[in-house]
Amino acid sequence: MFDLILKFLQTPGQVLLVQGPPGSGKTTFALEILNSLDETHKIYASSRVAPARLRLQFPWIDEVIDTMSGRTARASWIDELHDLRRVEPDTIFNQVLRLKHSKQRAVLVVDSWEGAIRNTNDEGRKMLESAVLSELDESKVSVVIVVEDSKKAGDLGYLVDGIVTLDQAELDGRRVRTIAMNKLRGFSVPTKRGIFSLDKARFTILPNGLRQPRSNSPPKPLEPVPHPPHAFSLGSKDMDQMLGGSIPRGSFLLVDVDSSVSPLEIRTILNMMRANFINQKGPCVIVPTAAYSSDTVAESLSKYVGWEAIDERVRILEYNQSLAPKKWRLVMKSNLSDDVKTFAHAWDELAKISPHRMLDINVDKAVQVYGRDELSVPGLTELGANMRDTEGLNIAITSTDSKLRDQWLSVVDYHLKIKNADGSLVIYGVKPFTPLYGVDLNFDKGYPVLNLMQIV
Repeated sequence: MFDLILKFLQTPGQVLLVQGPPGSGKTTFALEILNSLDETHKIYASSRVAPARLRLQFPWIDEVIDTMSGRTARASWIDELHDLRRVEPDTIFNQVLRLKHSKQRAVLVVDSWEGAIRNTNDEGRKMLESAVLSELDESKVSVVIVVEDSKKAGDLGYLVDGIVTLDQAELDGRRVRTIAMNKLRGFSVPTKRGIFSLDKARFTILPNGLRQPRSNSPPKPLEPVPHPPHAFSLGSKDMDQMLGGSIPRGSFLLVDVDSSVSPLEIRTILNMMRANFINQKGPCVIVPTAAYSSDTVAESLSKYVGWEAIDERVRILEYNQSLAPKKWRLVMKSNLSDDVKTFAHAWDELAKISPHRMLDINVDKAVQVYGRDELSVPGLTELGANMRDTEGLNIAITSTDSKLRDQWLSVVDYHLKIKNADGSLVIYGVKPFTPLYGVDLNFDKGYPVLNLMQIV
């Protein structure tokens, strides 16, 4: 979305209106636009923040200033970062006209429009409006106009070529920031809404869900994030940090997944966790979701751990008894008493490799197979206690309410929620409480990588 906005402004004569309530990130957005444009004369006219304060609050703006090293190619800081609060309206008018008459490729940011016209009469406002909005094609100037209140912006919404709205709301008591592209004349807009963060005083739009691997990039074995002493890593340094640095051995983790999250995204996140554990010689038992067969799970995981590791250290439950036997396939009978025994036997066998085992169970699948009221037998309770005593890593994934989910919730050490918000994956901790984070899930290294950005 941001690249599309830059392309839009690189076409001379375009006028972009940026609107939103106070604190929604409009100034940071405007500064990020200037920071990202190359080979363009950049002028920031501020009626809200003094230049000295801007330099202090946004030190990265020095990058923009440094590129303005000569008057013929670039303007200096003093001449071109105007403070509209300290000049008369006719002076602003003259400055805009001089910029347009220079015929130099430029982007002008007016922040804010209300401030620029605050001390003008109707005639002065119309003159400034005409100066900013007319004959831009010939002058090679594009303009970004920041407004605080779209209702007081008059006819600007009809005169400009593009409109972007920034806003902020709450998601389970956590702040979420949104960007909406209301209009971008002459451009196809495939994605009209998104989530952004102002982390580190930069405007960053989150990616839209899973970034697929490049077609010419073959999968690679996952390079694990090492487990700290007496603890486990989930395969993402950012996720570990969100949960306090690492997961102590014997911990239970419950992940609530919203229905808006695709099965592929969840499988990718789980494969990262599984491969990180398996590639550090850890055994793993998987109860997969109903969306994927045991064959599909094994095939996708093998790309990052290899088939030898799958056969040796992985057991995947399968309820279709007609499938061909595999060393890694654990065939169940859909009878809880019998299946608990089969599972316990396989669990004990894997203990010969390492007592620190990983259980990855899809709660919805277990409820689907055994029913909502059957999953409270004594053997299952004893098995859970054994998992904690043997200092393993126990992960449960669920999308619906059930008694089994409630049982997990009553004993878990960590409780996460993953949702899709305006096309982007977000994650946050309920236990412990964490801020909202945007998820960048990608295959840039040839295997699943999960990076987080706090929504601030």
